[in-house]
Amino acid sequence: MNRKMLLLNLALLALAGLLIWQLRVRRLTAEAHERAVLQKDGEGRAVMAPPAPAPVSPVAPAEYIDSVQRMLFSKDRNPNVIVDPPPPPKPAPPPPVMPALPRYYGQIHFGGDPVVILSPATSTSQKSYAVGEKIGEFKVIAFDKDSITFEWNGGPVVKKLDDLGVKDEQPAQQQAAYAPPPPPAQSNSVVAIGGGPANSTPPAIGNDMGGGFHACTNPDDGSPNGTVVDGYRKVINQGLMGKSCFWEPVK
Repeated sequence: MNRKMLLLNLALLALAGLLIWQLRVRRLTAEAHERAVLQKDGEGRAVMAPPAPAPVSPVAPAEYIDSVQRMLFSKDRNPNVIVDPPPPPKPAPPPPVMPALPRYYGQIHFGGDPVVILSPATSTSQKSYAVGEKIGEFKVIAFDKDSITFEWNGGPVVKKLDDLGVKDEQPAQQQAAYAPPPPPAQSNSVVAIGGGPANSTPPAIGNDMGGGFHACTNPDDGSPNGTVVDGYRKVINQGLMGKSCFWEPVK
């Protein structure tokens, strides 16, 4: 029993000695570290010189162009003159409206240049026109048995004769044919040439067609070809367009 207690005491004593030795080693290590730190902080450090600043570039006038040309409180100021764009071109005027075409009454191919009998659209006054003559705003360029060509506004206007009131005139002529004849004039003298009997009602001379010719008021008044009234001879021609009638002066 005493032996075991002795061994236990020896073991405790050895453990206590080991702990004391460890404490001493740790204390010596801490003192050595403290001395090393204090000696290191006490030594002077070498101070590095600051780096040299970048060289300043020379002043360029172009960099201050905005400050010179523009004000601080007016950002929209600009020395460049803004030229207004040209105004848009004016629209072209509308083309002129072509007036009503003359009315057609017939043609004469006898004793000279052929002529066409026309009247203005707003009048019933008939007159003969040769190629190159003007009626109102229209100029006669050419005509044949089917069509007639006018010049208007610098361009040709071709129309068929049937479209110029020929059909519209036929009922009027038929009404004139059936109308009662006018009373005979006392001053008129009627002479029938060709052996035919003279009509009891003398025919009347129509409107002046120019060149001394006059239109027939009623081609079917019963007077024959060659009838003379007041110094004019009645001439009836049968052509491709039908019967044409006019009065010419007696030579």
